[in-house]
Amino acid sequence: MRLTARRLNRATLARQLLLHRERLDVVEAVERIGGLQAQEPASPYIALWARLHSLEAARLSSALHARELVKATLGRSTLHIVSTRDYRASVTALLGVTRAKWMQETRGRPVERTLPELTEDALAFAAVPRTNVELRNHAGTLGEPVPADDLWRRIRRYGAFVHVPGDEPWAFGRRPVQIAAREWVGEPDADEAAGLERLVRTHLRAFGPSRLADIAQWSGLSVRDLRTGLARIDEVETHEDPLGREIFDLPGAPLPDEDTPAPPRLLPMWDETLLAYAERDRVLPEAYRKQVIVKAGDVLPTFTVAGFVAGLWWAEPPGAERPRIVLEPFVPLTSDAREALRYEADALADFIATPEPEVYRRYRHTKRRA
Repeated sequence: MRLTARRLNRATLARQLLLHRERLDVVEAVERIGGLQAQEPASPYIALWARLHSLEAARLSSALHARELVKATLGRSTLHIVSTRDYRASVTALLGVTRAKWMQETRGRPVERTLPELTEDALAFAAVPRTNVELRNHAGTLGEPVPADDLWRRIRRYGAFVHVPGDEPWAFGRRPVQIAAREWVGEPDADEAAGLERLVRTHLRAFGPSRLADIAQWSGLSVRDLRTGLARIDEVETHEDPLGREIFDLPGAPLPDEDTPAPPRLLPMWDETLLAYAERDRVLPEAYRKQVIVKAGDVLPTFTVAGFVAGLWWAEPPGAERPRIVLEPFVPLTSDAREALRYEADALADFIATPEPEVYRRYRHTKRRA
């Protein structure tokens, strides 16, 4: 059947746990929503806060320290938190494409040993947690005619490294400590073809119905590669989007009516819901895209009204007890929307008060795109 834009929006919100806050274990929740974008340390926590009932930040930190969840460079070559199960099942597929890009050269500079050899050397060095500086400096000792920064950048895209959580308020600081993934969570347990299937299933479960172009945008893989994964799934359903293009889905996945109520939600920077589609208007109206996705690709913290992004939010310096959440709507809000958003904002202020009361402060005056 042909699905309207509004019905596709409600499908996304349902699968992203944004129609109703759920009472789920954090690992199950992360798997359900397809992982958490983690470029900013606070974002995974705020993303789960928006989706789960009475989330305590310590629950997510505990799962990371227990190695049930893992942070690594994954889809689109950006930082994500995913379950260890999903990581081990999909990392081979993600690395396979990255390795093809970075195989023999770094910015046109040849290397003398093969990249697999250099990566194995780095992985052995990272058998214990290492800082980025240590790993870069180690790359500089490998005897290659390539600057250490360039060589380490290439090695970390070829090899499987994960971030080690620490005692910071959001489990990770802005100076990463990394370790070879095999030392932290073990070896991958699926080959590239099985990993591609897992990635397609994950996207459809978390963001579908979707085009292959959407899955490519979300994963950073090519449509050609993803067709391999899609072909392995026997039970795929097909529909049409509002333009009559073929979109895919899994049987039984949530597909609410288009008039299903959608409560306001405050979303973190780089919320995956805004980034998982080739065309961002599933949740982010095109009219506001340049106000949300700004210079250098930063995706600012947003709030939704009736299921769609309607403005930005910021945390102001704390007063006597806690910070204040300030809303910057793109259009005038109704009194009902303002009241519901204020309730959400007060709850978010309580959530961030101890870990980081001025979360995202350094982005507030980011120069917007012209």
